Amino acid sequence: MGKLFSVFILLTVFLNASIIDEYKNKNYNKICSYKNIMKYKKNEKILSVIGVSCVKINSLYLLPYIINYLKHTTVGRKNAIYFLVIFNEKKLLYSFLFDNFNVSDFNFPKTGHILSTVFNAVKNKKYKKTGEVYLIKKNDITIKMYKENDKMIIEKIKGKKIKRYWFR
Repeated sequence: MGKLFSVFILLTVFLNASIIDEYKNKNYNKICSYKNIMKYKKNEKILSVIGVSCVKINSLYLLPYIINYLKHTTVGRKNAIYFLVIFNEKKLLYSFLFDNFNVSDFNFPKTGHILSTVFNAVKNKKYKKTGEVYLIKKNDITIKMYKENDKMIIEKIKGKKIKRYWFR
């Protein structure tokens, strides 16, 4: 029985190490999956790594599944709040862009995610609208938000470098 338990512990450490190794190597696409969420739903540390990976690759549709399992530890609950803020900002910005939904009454903690920057600018009406494009200036960065078919596109422009995000 003791040998079986040791093998189980080593196997668990190895499996978790592979997630951590993938994270260290920035292989977020390999980590962020529904399969991994279900596999590690009882391990809040690994589930949090999966959640951060999903945020990094903007696979935000998986965050509600993660949020539901992050409830047993203080760190897990804090991470759930972080994921919930980003997810809600995305949903509200999408409704603002496609349905002209008023987001000014919503307050969230600020995060470092692009959605928080855009959400706070829209909420506080710190943007200019040119045609169907919303322009946000922040120091030496210009952020554009616009519709493209059923997607919300956000472009972050600094000098000649453009980082493009899309959300549904």
